[in-house]
Amino acid sequence: MPFKKILVGIDFSEISDAIFDTAIFLGKLYGAEIHLIHVIEPIAPFFHEEGFEPLVQTEEFQVVFEVETVLKEEAEEKLNRYVLTARAEGLSVFTSVEIGNIAETILEISDEKNFDLIVIGNHRRGLLEKLLLGSVAEKIVNKSRISTLVVKGNSLKELKKILCGYDFLPNSIEALEVAKDLARLTKSEIYIVHADTDEWFAHLRHIYEQVFEKKLRLLEKIKDEIKENISVPVEINIKKGKPEEILLEAINEFHPDLVIVGKRKGKNIKRFFLGTTAMKMVENSPVSVLIVRRR
Repeated sequence: MPFKKILVGIDFSEISDAIFDTAIFLGKLYGAEIHLIHVIEPIAPFFHEEGFEPLVQTEEFQVVFEVETVLKEEAEEKLNRYVLTARAEGLSVFTSVEIGNIAETILEISDEKNFDLIVIGNHRRGLLEKLLLGSVAEKIVNKSRISTLVVKGNSLKELKKILCGYDFLPNSIEALEVAKDLARLTKSEIYIVHADTDEWFAHLRHIYEQVFEKKLRLLEKIKDEIKENISVPVEINIKKGKPEEILLEAINEFHPDLVIVGKRKGKNIKRFFLGTTAMKMVENSPVSVLIVRRR
């Protein structure tokens, strides 16, 4: 699943350069078109709602319009600095400055213009981080119909190690395909981790042991196929426990540059990589997280 159109959220905070650098890295890998977007929260939100015109003075509309115009011009100027850098790297890059709810605007544009990937940032600042996740990143990750890469502070300028969560279900299969493709392009090592959440009741132990052995054989087969087809180092591991805890342990052991997980649409499936697990990885992972979403 190559990423050919990448939508990049830039907020001009201290993490913006890392977000941009990461998007450039992926853009060069895939020959992708880059679209930088900055969304300005409305100064007076109700001014933008239909039906409020009779309730406010023309002069008030004019003041708000003038302030938002200045903010848009300043944002466009800042984005143009990124454009020069991207074009110097030989990439096709476009920009837009919008006024509206940040998360909803990014999601709407990602749908309207058929992007393949959204790249956003996550600030590591205690309360600010929680507020950001609650208002922007969390909404985008949970509601996006496409894959989302959450940059965790440091630029992703190279890939040497990729950690991929895998549970044999469709979205994690898609996540592994993305991991394989990135590994092929960068010659990265892949570490595939499966969190075994099955309960071992005494009277069913032999059944669970058979399932566990089958999972292990399937993972070994995947490992052999990757080594044969794209010739990169591969490691596999199965551990019992909660998915997010197992993955966080694996991050501490493997020290990957990127974590890749899948995310399903269903709300009633209580197994691996639900929205809550994906968000726990986004919140707690010390490295960037790519959440793969099947359209």
